[in-house]
Amino acid sequence: MKNILLTIGLLSTLTLNAQEKFGIGIKIGQNFSSVNSVAVDRHAASYHGGITAQIGLTEKISLVPEVLLSQTKLSTNPSIGDVLGNNALNPETYHLNYLMVPLLIQVKPFSALLLQAGPQYGILIDQKKDGIENAQLAFKQGEFSFVGGAKVNLGGFFVYGRYVVGLQNINDLQDQAKWKTTQWQLGLGMNLFGF
Repeated sequence: MKNILLTIGLLSTLTLNAQEKFGIGIKIGQNFSSVNSVAVDRHAASYHGGITAQIGLTEKISLVPEVLLSQTKLSTNPSIGDVLGNNALNPETYHLNYLMVPLLIQVKPFSALLLQAGPQYGILIDQKKDGIENAQLAFKQGEFSFVGGAKVNLGGFFVYGRYVVGLQNINDLQDQAKWKTTQWQLGLGMNLFGF
């Protein structure tokens, strides 16, 4: 009986502490994306936005799960025709819309500066070619990537910068051409509660 009461007391204390260290916010920002071997427009501008949470594990370390809608924009070069089996193919612009789910570890070396790093999984929810939906199904439906960056708290607001590197080939047509994404993200957000 003592063990049960002790366990309940310990869990109650942990729950109360976790509630004090929990926060939710919203964020929006600019992506500068590139896909190696197919992109002409290096670091093409697009957008991202979504919800971020922070779960305090210790005074200096937090878990940061997020759910983001994010777009990767790329303009293909003529060599994509070799991959698609059409040597006369002209360069085209693709908009790849992803639902991104990063799960980051956040370290707080100083009061306002936070460093973040961790894995991210993206689910391709829509792809458009020059405004035509699902015109070319050349891209895999999911992608693992690694995220690293920094965040600065400014009262109830924050600014951040990140670098995202794709860990998988997103080419769904053939294995010879490896298409991997890289992306710079800059943005701002607002803490809704907690933090």
